[in-house]
Amino acid sequence: MTAPLVLLLLTIPARALTPFVEQLRRAEARGADDPERVEFATRALRAWQTSDGRALLAHAHFARAEGEISLFDDASAEEDLTKTLEIDARNERARLLRARARVALGRGVEAERDALDYLAGRPDDAEGWLALGEARLAQGAPKADQGARAAFNKAAALLGGEDPRPSLGSGRAYLSARRDQDALAALSAAAERPKKYRAEILNWRARAYTALGDWSAARKDLSQALPDLERVLDERRRAGAVKRGRDAAQSTLADAYFRRGLSNEILGVPDGALADHRQACDLGLPPACARVNALEQQRPPAALKPKKRPRRKNPQSESGDRIYAN
Repeated sequence: MTAPLVLLLLTIPARALTPFVEQLRRAEARGADDPERVEFATRALRAWQTSDGRALLAHAHFARAEGEISLFDDASAEEDLTKTLEIDARNERARLLRARARVALGRGVEAERDALDYLAGRPDDAEGWLALGEARLAQGAPKADQGARAAFNKAAALLGGEDPRPSLGSGRAYLSARRDQDALAALSAAAERPKKYRAEILNWRARAYTALGDWSAARKDLSQALPDLERVLDERRRAGAVKRGRDAAQSTLADAYFRRGLSNEILGVPDGALADHRQACDLGLPPACARVNALEQQRPPAALKPKKRPRRKNPQSESGDRIYAN
């Protein structure tokens, strides 16, 4: 929907609103990260009539998709963005968002097609190149290496040196190609940039350190990343952000605890390893539960403490008598 049409929607007098437009206007009044945006857009779609027009129908699907993306419901967002584009193929923003949603769903081939279609109209938009890099990463070899890095390099040229996302993407692409030293260099460069993505960068750099056998450095990065990863999951839970299937933030957090647990095992810290694996197990990671069982079986049984003999009561005696124990 064009900006003038949105403005017109918001300025229609209340008495002239159809039920559909009334609910859509309420959705538009909410930010994308407000769960009520999805609720009001859903009510609008239920109330839509042919007389309301297909242009507004497309925008109702798009408005709901924006809210679903904020709630990390990528599957629902992908469906609404597809319906948006079926009605309004010129909605470039919808195509970019669908590329990102399809990456999150592991549908890299379709995501790449969306990103390329978007870039055909906006070749100088770094966000499109980032989406293309992520789409190629999602496809695995061979596109996850050179093809992804080419897209991230283009994004880096457009963004300049302050944004860490291209270096983060390139580091992940190197990891996929098992070029661990190159990955470490790219991820270390990303870690020097602004801290918005710091937890994600450190989490990935820990993988590079692990691949290179530097378990101590991996544990250090994971220990720095874990508090922020915990906060991300807590914020999603407080906001009611639950997507279909298992939450990605929960999976990321569980994996980070598990990998720090493995680092502690290698470094000879069994109690720390057991604590980390328990955390990962509680977050639903089966391999961590297996490590908990294995480590608990390896622990020596607790030494039995000798039973204390009951104290004998002091015998009663007359004042001045001395009592000697036999």
